[in-house]
Parts: sequence; structure tokens; C-alpha cells
Amino acid sequence: MKKVIFTTVFILGMMQLSSQEIKNKNTTICWDTSSSMSERDKAKDFSVLEKVFQRNGNQNVQLLLFNSSTQEKEYLIKDGNWSQLKEDLQNVNYDGGTIYASLEDKIKNPNVYVFTDGNKNLSKDRWPLGANSFLINSSPNRDANFLERTALLTKSRLMDFAAMLPENVKKLQQKTAVVATPQKAMVMGTVYIDNSPAANVKVSLKGLAENFLTNPLGEFSVPASVGDTLVVTSRKSKTIKTITVDAMTHIPIFMSSNTVALDEVIVTEEKLKKAELTLTGYGLQNKESVGYAVSEVDAENISEMSTTVGDAINTKVPGLQVPGQNAWDRGAGGLGAAKIRGSGSINMNTNALVVVNGVPMQRSETSSVSGGAYITKNANMDYIDPANIATITVLKGLAATNAYGGEGRGGVILITTKTGVHMGASTEKPIDQALLKNNVYDESQGELTTSLNTTLSALQASESIDDAYDTYMALKNFNQRNMKFFLEAFDYFKAKDAKIAGRIISNILEWNRNDLKVLRAISKAFTVIEAFDNVVLINEEIIKIAPTDVNAYFNKATAKIELGEYQMALKELLALEGGKTYFSVDASGISKTLKREIKNLISQHKDKLNLANVAAEYLGNVKYKVRLVFEWNIPGAEFELQFVNPQKRFFNWEHTNVALSGRIENELKNNYRMEEYEFYGDVAGEWVINAKYLDDQVGTEKMPLALMVTIYTDFGYPTQTKEHVLVYFSQRNEKKNLKKLLVK
Repeated sequence: MKKVIFTTVFILGMMQLSSQEIKNKNTTICWDTSSSMSERDKAKDFSVLEKVFQRNGNQNVQLLLFNSSTQEKEYLIKDGNWSQLKEDLQNVNYDGGTIYASLEDKIKNPNVYVFTDGNKNLSKDRWPLGANSFLINSSPNRDANFLERTALLTKSRLMDFAAMLPENVKKLQQKTAVVATPQKAMVMGTVYIDNSPAANVKVSLKGLAENFLTNPLGEFSVPASVGDTLVVTSRKSKTIKTITVDAMTHIPIFMSSNTVALDEVIVTEEKLKKAELTLTGYGLQNKESVGYAVSEVDAENISEMSTTVGDAINTKVPGLQVPGQNAWDRGAGGLGAAKIRGSGSINMNTNALVVVNGVPMQRSETSSVSGGAYITKNANMDYIDPANIATITVLKGLAATNAYGGEGRGGVILITTKTGVHMGASTEKPIDQALLKNNVYDESQGELTTSLNTTLSALQASESIDDAYDTYMALKNFNQRNMKFFLEAFDYFKAKDAKIAGRIISNILEWNRNDLKVLRAISKAFTVIEAFDNVVLINEEIIKIAPTDVNAYFNKATAKIELGEYQMALKELLALEGGKTYFSVDASGISKTLKREIKNLISQHKDKLNLANVAAEYLGNVKYKVRLVFEWNIPGAEFELQFVNPQKRFFNWEHTNVALSGRIENELKNNYRMEEYEFYGDVAGEWVINAKYLDDQVGTEKMPLALMVTIYTDFGYPTQTKEHVLVYFSQRNEKKNLKKLLVK
């Protein structure tokens, strides 16, 4: 009966196609060229077009070939001859995922024929089809429900040739024969034990016997409803935990080894206010009873980008002047020649005394020679590791420095390191084991991964872009679900043809449309090729799946800046910073980056913004020679960033559980993956930025680590520029260069 009904409807649709009165003869054809359309029945599609041109033999035709982007062509049809159009449709390459929003605002003519299978990759995708259009499908693997719903909502006419295929008729009969029973939705999540994704952990619904195990990435899917209780158990790690499902979102579950957490217990206490202590020439003393001003800089205020102790303290203490150093004379300047404003000496020895863990260090000396000239012997203190500094205290004036007698006449800089001291065997003087830092960059050590993969080798052997694309299409047949293949092909085309690159990377959506790691990586890929419309769509999809994903809100708003939607972007960034998103997302983990982005947006585009209700703190921008913002797609991924300054000194930032266990736990719980660095002061010269992957993730279907850095030069200035760099990692200890950056 269902088959008879459909056949009748289909024939009526064809009759309407043949008899509809056309006031404007011109036609727009939207031809889906995504990978899923490769099995379409062209003969049936062409039979529809044949009727169109028989009825209207003289007209202009707009052809829109679409997948993740749209290619437009124009044809003039005379006397029903559409042979050129037919030939071009015969030779179409089917590649990429489907994004219907790419058609938006491109359809010119009132008579619209859309040939597609309805396999939409993004649930938030916008369908631009107007009323009285025709929706035609000849692909057997179509989304029938979506096609039917779209036809109903847009008042268009559906012609689904595939519905008459025997296998689809049988499916329809089976579907109508089964009495529908209510089913629970699938709740997805990830289990972390000691901040690492945990495989083979048992997840069950309280009260039911059925169990589910997490996959190698710690992920699980359980049929549940809001209010149900999940019981998570790992015998290997001796852990058990219960979680109440409070929203149908991606749930992260954190556990620690050898612990049992069945109930949540909140303990509160009233803390007694501790006396605030500060370091002086006489040891630790109550800050309120010292009787003179003491300036302090603790480890939290020392930038991780600091490669010397002079960089670490410069600009942090009022009145302290640390002269810059010259690349050709590493001994000149630096902490050894630091001066404290207000100190003075007749013989020009005004440099501050540096004391490390109670031991006075050699400092620069200035002395007079005949003729009234002065010579300086500079002390180099670059052996002090800024990453090992716990506190720096600056003492000024006689009251503060008299413990050091005449040596303290130029002021005293007290440095306390995180590590202890020991007695040297030969000198019997206290030596800090962490003072000497082996941070001279040697390019021969820790070499970059330079082995050329097979995909890139084949593409680079091509003589032209068209030749390379033909090679890619041939290789694609053997790599249908090989994640690395599409990433490597994207990497080749991204600087040569952005549309081809976008089409290639969107293929991954065809079979991974609900994988957050994949969506995040594709968002970054679209950012690099400046396909910001798609960046907005992808991040809307991420938010739908994981409503607390901080980066998704941030990236959606910043993409709107690139699209010129400044007021909306400002509104979204302010809502994120103030915790006023729909799910009250906690964005405190990226607060520094978020505030700088708001300030920069206002500074760069204030003439296009309504700032009536914007707080004063956002109206003044900061300025840096270089600002770097890093993002990655896999929560808790372990990797290392390396920064090499023009003097070939390097700093490594390890994003690992060993180095940053608390930080990574916070990232996982609050769903953010971002860090930033800035260059200021005397940083001219070539900087090298490398990255090394420390996890061990293999397999062609697994999403590699995607690491993107946004590089701002002259940040906050009218001359500000921005560049996005994206690299992928799929094997342990893989090391790549992100950028060689010349700072002027």
C-alpha cells in the first residue's frame, strides 16, 4: 500500500513538473557533488532535466555545484540543447562533505531544482531552499526522513527515485509494521582516571544489569534520560563513582586511582587570616611591620616566555631598570647591570646587588679612568633559570639595604629559587643546583620530523594543481576512511587552492559528524583557509553536542569578527567572559585571552560598535610586538611547545600530566584547550617555534592532534596583522616546526 501511495505522489510530482506555468523561464540547478553522491543514478537525474528543457528550450541556467563550498557556472540553453551542461555534469568529481549553507544567497532564479541525497553533515546547517522548488534524489543511500521533512517545511516538491528501489520499499514496509516503542536517547561521555582517558571502564545505568565499556579513548555511549544515575567502575584502578545525568550532553567523568566516590560531600571551614610575610635582608618578616616599601614578584607573575632572569623581572617593579642586551655582546646589560631609580654613587657603581638564596652574586662594575671616562665590566647572569624562580624581592633605600653595608648602596634584588642549595665539593660555597640551565638551542638535537609521507610525495610530484587533484582523487579510492590521508592532502592544498583544501577536509565529516575531536580539528582547518562561514557552523555543532565547550563559543565569536559581524561578536564574547551563555559556561580558564580579544575588537573596530553598556576595563587595549594564541582539539593531549629566542636560548612548555596535572584536570573539567604567550621589550630577531607530540595515538581512523597557533604581530597597533598556522601529529615524539618568526 505504501508503495502505491508513493508511486502516485511521485507521478503527480512529475505531472506538476510538466505542467507548471513558468513566468520567468530561467532556472537554477543545485547539484550536490559531495562524496555521498558518487552512487547517484545520473540517468534518472538527467530525465528530470530533459523535461525541463523540453518545456523551456530557451533560457539561462545557473549551475551551482556544491559540497562544503559552491562553484557557480552559467549556461545559455537554445532550442532545448543542453549538451554542454550535460557533459559538464557527467564529468563532475564527487568529493567533500555536504554543507547546504554554502548555497545561501547564491540562488538567482525562481525555478530551482536541487539534486541531493539529504545527507546533511551538520544539524545546525541552514537549508536555503525556497517555496515551489523541486527536491530530487537518485542516490540509494539517502536520508529519506530529512528529504521528506525539508520538502514539507519549504513547501517544495520531492521526487525520490530511490524510494522505489526494492530494498528501500522493503525497509519502509518493515518500518511501518513495527509498533513504535519509546527509546531513551544516548548519553555520551569520556572517563578520565588521573586525567588520562581510561579504556575498559564499566559504565552502567543504576538499577539495570546491562553494562557498557569505554573504548580505548575512554569514551562511552549509554541509553539514559535526565535524572538517571550512571555507575562507573574500574577494578584495575580500584575506583567507583556515581554520576547523575543532569543534561543530555557530553559528560566528562573524572576519577582518581584507589578512591571510592559514591556521594558528594562538601566540607566548609572558616580560615584564619595568615600574616603576610616578605623577604628582607634579615629573612622573612611580617610585611606590615617592616616599616618600608618592599616590591615583590612571585612565580605566577613571571612569564613562561622569559628566557633570562632580566626578562622575568623587567617592567614588573616600579623604579627598576634592566637594560637590554645586544645579540653581539651577550654580557652587556641584563640583571647584572640593573639599576634602581633613586640610588646613586660618586664612582658610578650604581648597579643593584643581586642575592640568590642568600648568596651575593658578582655584579657589573663601573670605574673611572684618566680623562674622566668610565669603563664597565658587565656581569652575565643568564645562568639563572627564570622558570626556577619562586620569588624576587626588590629592596630600596638605606633602611631596607643596610644589612649589606656599602654593597647595597645601589639597592638589593633578592632572588629565591624553587630548589634548595648544597655545598660545592671544591669551593664549599652554597650552589643552587638549578642556576645553570642547559637551554642553549642546538638544532642537531631533537631533530624535527622531516620524513615525507606517501600522500605528499605523490602530490608534490604533480606538475599542476589539476594534476595534483587528479592524483588525490585516484588515491582517495584506497583511503576512504583514512584520517591521515585527508589531513595530509589538506596540508598540501591549503596554500594552493583554499576551496579544494576545504572540500578535502570536509570529507571527514561524512563519517565523523558527531566526533568532537574531529569537529574541532575541522574548525581549525576552515580557520586556516579563512572559510569563516563554515567555522561558525562547525562550532555551532560543537556547542549542540557539548554545550560547555569554551573554545567553541570563543571560535564562533572570533569567526564572526572576520565576517564583519562586529556587534554580534562583541555581544557573544562579553557573554562568554561574564558567564552569561545559555549554559553559564565557565570561561575563567581562558580569561586572559578572552579579555584581550574583547579589548582588541573594540580597539580595532570601535567606530562600528555600540559601546554604551561596555565596562571601562575593556576600552583600553594592550600592545605587544608578538602575541601567540595556541589551541588544540584533544582534551588532555600531552605535547611540548618550544620557543627559541634570537640568542638561541630556548624555553619548553610541557603540557603533560607530570608537569601540569592540576592545569590539565581544570582544562578537562571546564572544557577548554587554549594557552597564549606574548613578546614584549627587546625581542628583535628570529624566533623559532617548535612543537612535539608526547602521546602515543596511532590508527588511520583516529583523529590526530591538531595544534593551531594564531600569530599576531604588532598586536594592538594600527599595523596589526594575524596569521593562522596548523599542524597535525599522529605518532609519539613527532616534532614539527610551527613557525620561524622574524620580529623587527
